[in-house]
Amino acid sequence: MFQYLISVGFCLAVIAIIPYIVYLFGVKFGKKIPPLSCNEIPSLPNISVVICAYKEERNIRKKIQSICDCSYPNDKIEVIIVIDQADDNTEGVARDALENSDLSWKIHVNNERTGKNKSLNIGLGLASNDIIIDTDADVIWDTATVEMLVRRLVSDDTIAAVSADLQPYAATDRVTSMEKTYRSYFGRMSEWESANDATYIFNGNLIALKKSVINGITEFIGPDDANIAFVAIRKGYRTIYDTQSKVYEELPENMSKQYSQKARRAKGLIQATLANRDLLMLKRPFSRIFYPLRIWMYVITPTLFFIGAGVFIVGIFFTNPLYLLLLTLALVFVSLVWKGNLLTSFVTNQVYLLAGLYSPRKDAVIWESTSKKVGE
Repeated sequence: MFQYLISVGFCLAVIAIIPYIVYLFGVKFGKKIPPLSCNEIPSLPNISVVICAYKEERNIRKKIQSICDCSYPNDKIEVIIVIDQADDNTEGVARDALENSDLSWKIHVNNERTGKNKSLNIGLGLASNDIIIDTDADVIWDTATVEMLVRRLVSDDTIAAVSADLQPYAATDRVTSMEKTYRSYFGRMSEWESANDATYIFNGNLIALKKSVINGITEFIGPDDANIAFVAIRKGYRTIYDTQSKVYEELPENMSKQYSQKARRAKGLIQATLANRDLLMLKRPFSRIFYPLRIWMYVITPTLFFIGAGVFIVGIFFTNPLYLLLLTLALVFVSLVWKGNLLTSFVTNQVYLLAGLYSPRKDAVIWESTSKKVGE
């Protein structure tokens, strides 16, 4: 009887992780995005950098300085800052920094909290250029990252948006090492999708897009990054995840805030995933292969995995408790010795997805910023 539970639990867990097994092979042996030579795009276009900010008084000056210091010519950059309700001095600090720069710029302040999606749409409306850089105030990038994204974006008329690869800044402790492991695999999964067709798994911290294709996104369902990609895919364009273009964020300083951030992101991603199911009818690799696997991954896997794990554990416990103790000790040992192991990262991510899947919250577009603020 209990050995039967072990078998059933194991089979359920294996069925749950089938999408991850497919992606593991795809990442290892599948098609790759070819490197792009800077010489292929001799002339860089004018760009509009849109920053949607909420309580970013601490970070906005550094962000503007990073724009000035990047390899992209300053005379080709327009900065647009959309402040989602002015209840700190983000606007004053931003104005001071921009007035002392060589950048052209605009600042818009929302009268009430609207969330990033609506703020981004406002920024798109204010932008003077077709090439848009959508970025957050609390992230930093490599000097050449923006230029690399733009070159990739304009290298092919079929590409409508390109996402940078998001990594934790200064990944030294156990939590950040685990997050770095997960994001590295996450990025390669998206890159494999991109190489074959398109991906909707973007990082809203830094995206380059063509306004002529994406001039607005859904404001009330899902995060801006996935919605940007879905608009492009719906119109028949490709979307690219570029693992060579790096952007970095500070992780929340405690597990409570990190859990809140990750669960909110998971909720938004699941919302966007389910809201665009009509794209399954398109005749392209994204719709026939990758999108179904993503739906399985985000909607079926978390529940089925923990049900399977629970049944497996019950079966082992009643068969021989010593086996369960040894298995638990082995997993703890691996987690302690190998800070960035893929198994622990996977299980932790399933917890976040489960929280997002069953969260009673109806939307995830009005965010609570987890970046550090003045005085913290």
